[in-house]
Amino acid sequence: MRVQINTKELTQMEIYKMITDAKFAEAIKKIDILEKNGSFYKRAVNLINKGFEVDAYLFILATWNFARFRYVVKDFDINNFKQTIENLSYNFDKLKDRNSRTINFDEFKEDIKKIFESLSLIKGIEYTGASKIMHLKNREVFIMWDGYIKGDKPRRYYNALDIVKDKDWEFKKYNNTPEDYFQFLKDMQERFKNIRFQSNEKTFAKAIDEFNYVNITLPIQEMERNNKKLKKTNKKNEEKVK
Repeated sequence: MRVQINTKELTQMEIYKMITDAKFAEAIKKIDILEKNGSFYKRAVNLINKGFEVDAYLFILATWNFARFRYVVKDFDINNFKQTIENLSYNFDKLKDRNSRTINFDEFKEDIKKIFESLSLIKGIEYTGASKIMHLKNREVFIMWDGYIKGDKPRRYYNALDIVKDKDWEFKKYNNTPEDYFQFLKDMQERFKNIRFQSNEKTFAKAIDEFNYVNITLPIQEMERNNKKLKKTNKKNEEKVK
């Protein structure tokens, strides 16, 4: 008896293959190689462990969020930033002892949205920086994103990614809103729910970010560099013809 499957009833994520443990582990290994000479992230975590929480946030903003933070560094209101973190302590505390694998995100939707919105409104932190601060504050729950991971680049770049061509990944555009960051967290939980991962050095939420960075951010950055080189070459050739 032939069984017919109505793909219209399947979610888009169900149509795509699940990422394998091997591919996940391979991405983590690449990060370890890239960071063999030192890690800004580990330095930030060390600062937090020594009680220098705000210093850790500022350090990660000045390194991983440099594209935004450099424009406001002279006028950045550290006291206001510290107060914002303090004002959000109630919301952060509600997420203690939770993790990205088992948490019911819907239960904490309003807390997550409030935290993201409050941080993203601060100049120099904004949408990418907010996810980084949130992750450092709770490294078990929050997953970082950047413009590449949330789909800000031209669609052709994503179509050229190996994980997209292999149907290991679904392209999805996330807007810079609390609602979309919340949905991103839920999507990542669903996407990586079957991955077996254990580490004493990094959380599962951090490992997910590393997978995304290796398979999305780095390849698209390489495409951008190649495209820039090609434009320069074409411009030189045009000038020669003239």
